Amino acid sequence: MSDLQTLQNAIKGDASSITALVEQYTPLVHKIVNKYAWMSPSHSKEDLVQEGLLGLVKAIETFEIDRGNKFITWVYPNVRIAVQKVARKETRQPKYPLSLEQSDWSGNLEDPVCFEVQEDYNKDFIHDLVMTGCGSLTSKRAQIVCDRYGLLGRPAMRQGDVARKYGLTKQATQSHLARFKKIVREKHPELEALIK
Repeated sequence: MSDLQTLQNAIKGDASSITALVEQYTPLVHKIVNKYAWMSPSHSKEDLVQEGLLGLVKAIETFEIDRGNKFITWVYPNVRIAVQKVARKETRQPKYPLSLEQSDWSGNLEDPVCFEVQEDYNKDFIHDLVMTGCGSLTSKRAQIVCDRYGLLGRPAMRQGDVARKYGLTKQATQSHLARFKKIVREKHPELEALIK
């Protein structure tokens, strides 16, 4: 039986033809698995080979001879996608936790005090800290930092609210805050645990 005849029978659902094609293309599946196995260290290569073989069977089921393409050009992406899909599931994390129990945050949503920064240091120290990180108390960065963290008698605000107050994007506000944190970390390494 020719390769074309085997392929046509496999597309129609003939089990022996499907088996013949799977045996023929199994080395390609192993090659693809070896290429992408690093993406999924917790899965064994056998698991990835099984997924690749499922991708091969899907390629057989969905191949259209009428288009005039070679079968290998349809097999390769189907097997690669099947292997990568399993490998990527392992590294994909949800952008936001699904519930408070899954998150690191264990505050009380009904208690507004938990959102405020507690000032355990005296006002002179906070004043010096803002001066160190921002250069002066009247700079835009100093205003943003004080509003965001509730320093020097200001109420703490969310980053989006601070951005709206100063007519900035959230990214620009984050840039000011990140620069402040970097400078403070460099000049006061003992505060590393407090500045995250």
